[in-house]
This record gives sequence, structure tokens and C-alpha cells, in this order.
Amino acid sequence: MATPTVTPVPARTYTTSRVMLVVAVVLLIALNLSYWLFLRPKGQSLQRVSLIENIDVLRAVPLPNQRIAILTNDNRLVLAENGKIISQKPLSVVVFKLEALPGQSTLYGGSNERQILSWEAGDGQLIDTGSFNVNGRVTGLGVLPDGRIAASYSIGQFTGKSWVALFDSKGKAVFKNQTGIDATALAVDAEHIYVTDVQGSLSALSVTGKTLWQKKLAQPATELQLTSKNQILTGDERGGVALFNADGSAVWSKVLSEYKIRMAHDDPASGLILVGDSDGSLFALKSETGEPIFKTALNDGAARSYLSASDSALTMITERGAVMDVNLTAALGAQRQGLIDTGYWSASAALAFLALIGLVLSVPRLRQPAFVVAHRIKQSRTAYILILPSMLLIAVFSYYPTITGLYYSFTNFNLTEPIKFIGLDNFRKLTTDRFFWVGVGNMVLLMITGILKALIPALIAAELVFWLSSSKVKYVMRTAFIIPSIVPGVVSVLLWKQIYQPNYGLLNEALKVIGLPQLQHAWLGDEATALWAIIFAGFPWVGTFGFLILFGGLLNINRELFDASAIDGANAWQRFIQVDLPLLRPQLRLLFFFAFLGAAQEYGGIWIFTRGGPGVATYVPALQMFLSISAGEFGYAAAIGLALAAAILVVTVARFRFNQTPENA
Repeated sequence: MATPTVTPVPARTYTTSRVMLVVAVVLLIALNLSYWLFLRPKGQSLQRVSLIENIDVLRAVPLPNQRIAILTNDNRLVLAENGKIISQKPLSVVVFKLEALPGQSTLYGGSNERQILSWEAGDGQLIDTGSFNVNGRVTGLGVLPDGRIAASYSIGQFTGKSWVALFDSKGKAVFKNQTGIDATALAVDAEHIYVTDVQGSLSALSVTGKTLWQKKLAQPATELQLTSKNQILTGDERGGVALFNADGSAVWSKVLSEYKIRMAHDDPASGLILVGDSDGSLFALKSETGEPIFKTALNDGAARSYLSASDSALTMITERGAVMDVNLTAALGAQRQGLIDTGYWSASAALAFLALIGLVLSVPRLRQPAFVVAHRIKQSRTAYILILPSMLLIAVFSYYPTITGLYYSFTNFNLTEPIKFIGLDNFRKLTTDRFFWVGVGNMVLLMITGILKALIPALIAAELVFWLSSSKVKYVMRTAFIIPSIVPGVVSVLLWKQIYQPNYGLLNEALKVIGLPQLQHAWLGDEATALWAIIFAGFPWVGTFGFLILFGGLLNINRELFDASAIDGANAWQRFIQVDLPLLRPQLRLLFFFAFLGAAQEYGGIWIFTRGGPGVATYVPALQMFLSISAGEFGYAAAIGLALAAAILVVTVARFRFNQTPENA
């Protein structure tokens, strides 16, 4: 194809492009120097103060003398100081709630064994100081300034037997209100008890048990705290945070993430609200408006409990026992820094693009091809416009699902939690998944036998029909091999399932008739025979597609070659080996590829025959992918699909790379 004529570019354009290149490079260097010397973030926004080893935090409360009381997921009560465990106590009952009054060393816990317990930690030791029983599993706990204890408890969800109660320090009930709805969180001050429930309601009660007001939340709350201004702060199971006044009026509501809120607490000195979700994200919000000004990811697990505040930092503890400081200066400047960073990267990209254009226009070796490509695109713009709809449809219905599946294979995509990028975790799981590797072994056996079944019977049938002397008989036989293709494949599978039926199946009945009842068997119900029964199904395995491909290949062979082989004295076997097989190689390669592809993707027949059983005797990766989708584990299913696609891609590339011939190159 002749190179199109390109109008020469004036010398002034070259000079302008060189100036543009130089200016863009100089500005890019100046921008980067300014950013890294003067505008980049100063100091760490998040810093680990200490790490309490071998601990899984469920709840923590601060105590005097910079000590921390920690309730662990393995049901221990731990006392820590400066990142070290100084005392710990295994609990005899499962405790879910832990509270303490600010500045005091008495701890209170609520258990699922219908008990409220207390401990004293003043001298660095955890000492039991008593307990009393309540009529249900404790779901919320709070301690009033005068030492009275508010609790919510329930016999069981949906039983209607749930209560909110207030007890004195001896365990005597001041009041008990039956709510009929399980509470999720509870908070108290000197005059009020605030409760949230599983139906997403927030209620305020007086200390006499009178319901003052009730509000509906967007979602059931997982966290409930009172702020320094006697406002109510809630965090819910869908990442929402809301602030209410003491009279129940809403101040603001924000959705921060898709994960449960595990910590929500305000700091009166800085005017910030610190929020942590179950995914390990930490947010700082303005208490007046709820506007997020800071977000970071925690590397030591999700935030569990707020501990204290100083002039320069907010301190909290994560679920892995890491005590963390949030730098207030960095948090307050996070919005400004975000704008600076956005401007820096946008300006850098724009200057780099201008520099690239200047480079292309300034260098003759790059300039001429660029103008040629631009000229060709301009000349063919009508053709590009006409094929654009087709390209868009292909992109939407072919490439987009493929790219989406590729992305999902690196996520935890399922029906129980929000989508999260997890890197290679799905593929690491595959390497240790016993079911997957058993399935791979079964798939390889099915692949080998499937290739043999696709090639050999079809080749024999095509040869026999092709060499029939009568054209009428040849036509009848060819039609006879094609007619079964009108029957859906599922019908054939169901028919063979009936043949293998152990009580009245054709195979067992035939064995009985010929005097071999000892060979009767539950062919699909025995691990030793199930896979081979599936392999044998479809006998004599003459597939219509393979037969037509090979028969067409024989018709395409020049008759003079057959005549020449006969003149040379070749018998039928020699002609088959030396003439037919070499000239049928393209058709055989095609059938080999489709047989491989079908064996890698097939699971429908196995699902109808055995559903992968008995045990894992007929399990294959494609069936595991189907079952993972059925269970809602879409990310893991996508990873299995990607592994299978990679294997198919390797074979496909190998076929086109190493099977090139002068005829098909």
C-alpha cells in the first residue's frame, strides 16, 4: 500500500513544538521539586504506639494510670500497660460487653449466660467483685455515674422476650421494661438510657423506665455512644453514622463505607469524631456537619475502641491489639492535602502529555509516522464511524463481561459482604483446595478419553461411509449419522442415566439375561465406577460434528491421490496411513482443540449424572465453579474460571503457534 502524501509542516511549527517540549519539561521539574520539598504531607497521620502480642480484641476500655482493660474474642479479660500484659483472667462464662466509668477501675461485663459481672483492677490485678443474674443473654450494658447498671437482655431473637432494665449496684431491679425486640447497643448518662434494636429503632428512656421518644434509623445500629455535648452518636451495619440531639432530632447522617461500624467516638478538644469500620478503614469527621476530612486504612486490623485524647493525638486500639495514635494536625489538614495532591497529579499528567506531543512533533523519526497515522485516520473516518456501533456492542457484550470476571477473581465478591479487592487470595486458596485438585485429575482423565472418543470413532465412521461403493447407501448412512444431532444432548444424558439405573436399568437387566448377575452394579453410585460410567456414556461415540468434519476432509482430498496409491499397490491400510491421515491433519487438529475445550468446560452432563458424586469421584473444576456461583461465592468462582481460561489460552496459542503449515500460515 502506497504511503499517503503528507503536506510538509512549516519550520515555524517545529520551533513551536520544541519550545512547548522545553517549557513542559521545565514546568514538570519545577512542579515536582515544589511538591516534594514544600507541599507533600508532613508527618505520619497514623502511628502505632505499641502492640499487645497474641491478643484478639473484642472490646477495650481505658483505666487510670494509662492501663487498658481488654475483653478478647477467646474469652479472656486482660489488663495491659504500655503495650504489655500485666494481668489476665480466663472467664468461666462467655462475655460480650465490657464497660467502666471514666477515671474508675471497676469493670462491668455482660455475658450470654444471663449474668452481669464486675471486677476490680485498681492494684494491677483482676479481682472478681460479684455478679447477679438477669433473665436473658446480655446484649447491651451501661454504667450510670452513680454506679447503677443499665442493661438490655433477651431470651432469644423473635421470641418477644426482651427487656431493658436498670439495676442498683447490688443487682436489685429499679425497673424492667419488656420491649419484645432484641437490642443491639445501649448507652447511658446520668438521666437517660438510650437503646437501639434489630429493627433499626433508637429509643430514649428516663431512669424511671419511661419511654421519652423513639426514632427510626436507616439501618440497625452496631455502635451507640454519647458525645461530650450529650448528643447521641450511632454507627450501623451498612457503614452509616448519624448524630442526634438529646431530644431525638437528627443533626446529620452520613454513609462512610459498606462495612459495619465497629467504633464511633467524639473528641471534644479537636471537634472530631473518630469512626472505624470492620474493613479496617478509619475516618475522622467534623462533629458539627459529619463531613469526612480524613480517611486511612489500618494495617493492624479494624479499630475496636477509642481510648483517650491528648493535645496532638487521638488514641485507639485495633482488633489485633495495636494501640494507635491519630495525628490531629494531619487529620485536620487532610482535606487541604487531598486538594493539593489532586492538583499535583492532574498538573503532572497535563504537562507530561504536552511534553509527549512536543517530543513527537520535534523529532523527525517520530513526527512523520504520527502524521501518516493521523492522515489515514482522517481519510478512513467514515469507515470508523460505520464500524463503531458493532465495536461498541462487542465491547459491551464480550469484552466487558470478560474484564469484569477478571476483576472479580481478585475480589471477595459474594452475597454476604461488600466487594473488596483481596489480590491473589482466591488463587492461593485454589492451591490448597483439595476438591479443586481432585477435580483437575478427573478433568484430565475426561479430557484424554474425550479426545480419543472425538477422534477415533468419528474417523472410523467417516472412512467406512466414504469408501462405500454405492452412492445411495453412502447417502443413507451419512444421513443416519446426522439424524441423532437433532436430539438435545440432555436427552442423551438422561437416557444413559436410565441405562445405568441399578434396579431396572438396561445394562444390569442385560447382564441378568445373559447369566452374569454377579456383575450387576450401581454404576453411578460407586466411586470406583462412576467416572468410567460417564466416560462410557454415548457409545459408540460417533459425534455428528466430528463425523461431518472428517467426512468433508475426505471429500476434499484429490481423487488422483487415491488412484496413484492404488497403482503403487497400496492396500487400504497403507492408503489410510500414508494418504488419508496426513491430509486430514487440519481436521484432526480442529477436533482435538474442540474436544479439549469441551472437556475443560463441561459440567452439565456430570451434574445430571451424579452432581459430582459419589463423594468427589466425578468432581471437575467447572462443576466447582458452578457450585461456587450457586453458593454466592462469585469471586472464588471467577478465580476458578480464570484458571481454566488460562489453561485453554495456553493450548489455543500453542495450536496456532506450533501447528502452522504453508496451507494455513
